Amino acid sequence: MGIFSKKNKNTKNKKEENITFDDANKTNQDKHVKSNGSVWSKLKRFTVEAPKTVVWEGDRARLVPVTSITPETPVKETIEEKKQVLIPTETPAVEVKTETIALDVKGEETGSVLPEVTPKAEETISVQPEITTPEIPIEEKPPVFTPDEKLKKGLEKTRGRFWSRLKGFFSFRRKIDDSVIEELEDILIGADIGARPVQNIIEHIREAWKSKTITETAQIYDFIKNMLKEDLRTWQTDIHYASTPPTVIMVVGVNGVGKTTAIAKLADYLIKDGRKVMVAAGDTFRAAAIDQLEVWSKRVGAELVKHRTGSDPAAVVYDAMEASIARGIEVLIIDTAGRLHTKENLMNELSKIKRVISKRIPDAPHEVLMVLDATTGQNAISQAKMFKQAVDVTGIFLAKLDGTAKGGIVLGMRSEINIPVKFVGLGEKPDDMEKFNPDAFVNALFE
Repeated sequence: MGIFSKKNKNTKNKKEENITFDDANKTNQDKHVKSNGSVWSKLKRFTVEAPKTVVWEGDRARLVPVTSITPETPVKETIEEKKQVLIPTETPAVEVKTETIALDVKGEETGSVLPEVTPKAEETISVQPEITTPEIPIEEKPPVFTPDEKLKKGLEKTRGRFWSRLKGFFSFRRKIDDSVIEELEDILIGADIGARPVQNIIEHIREAWKSKTITETAQIYDFIKNMLKEDLRTWQTDIHYASTPPTVIMVVGVNGVGKTTAIAKLADYLIKDGRKVMVAAGDTFRAAAIDQLEVWSKRVGAELVKHRTGSDPAAVVYDAMEASIARGIEVLIIDTAGRLHTKENLMNELSKIKRVISKRIPDAPHEVLMVLDATTGQNAISQAKMFKQAVDVTGIFLAKLDGTAKGGIVLGMRSEINIPVKFVGLGEKPDDMEKFNPDAFVNALFE
């Protein structure tokens, strides 16, 4: 009984001890779990330290972050993004023996040593600002034409109207008869040459045909061309200069023919010829005439004599003649007010100005140039007839020849009024003018 009781007692104590040990072990596990926390808690506390390397300074070793070895090395960016220029240096960088030690997530050494890395020669990156050079437009110089080429270009519209039909007529080699001559007459009248000049040309062709000088249509081309050259060569196209300066040139014309521009071109032509030129602003009626002439005179380098708007034009002309004599001017160009050729009182005023000029300078004006607008065609010839009666026009300045297909009026002037064309205007610039050359004009008309 006693033994049994004692055994049971020992057994009970052992159970109690086992329970106590298990409870203690469980308590320690709970404490361990609480102390370590969950996986999420570990991730929240997780930090990564920068890799470190060992740097030897003499006999001593020091553990430093990798990024602190070359703190002055700039970050290399792509050339495309920053447009940097890579310039390799000739001197290699000093080799630094480093020994990289791998570390775990807690920053403790794992014992493995990474292979030794020897840095290559330094590459210097030069960061240069992007400089955009402004594009400088290349000014294209206008082509330079010879006088013959410029005249040919100016007569392009006239040639297209005149020569296009004649070209087809001359291309067929057929015998000349009355029907051929009538067809040619229609073509020439359509070229705005004028009735009388065309009649003169046809009469000469008929005579040459009857005398057997020409027998085929292809021969008519050279026949007309040579006949027109010989006819126009009879004109005296040079300026009549005075034996004692100044030479006085009086410029007349109706409103809107381009008289002011023609004066500027004429002054530019004479100045380039080495002559000293003065311009008299005799058009005192039109408000802007004096200002325009002043601008042109400064541009071409001519002297100017002017009065206020509304002044007596004869007084302006007289003062200009006095000034030209005192200053040794070689050529005096006198502008006059544009007027209609049908107004008798205005035409009489031109005669008055001419008398004032003649009283001060004998035999002056030495030239009376009339500016005609080539675009008006046959109407320009009727204008020239009226002005010739009032002031005895000695020459024609045919303006705006490049803008019309009626350049054939030059041939009509020879038969109708017999006033020589001395200058032709071929544009708006001062040098867009050519002295009339009969051979060059006919060649440009037919080629």
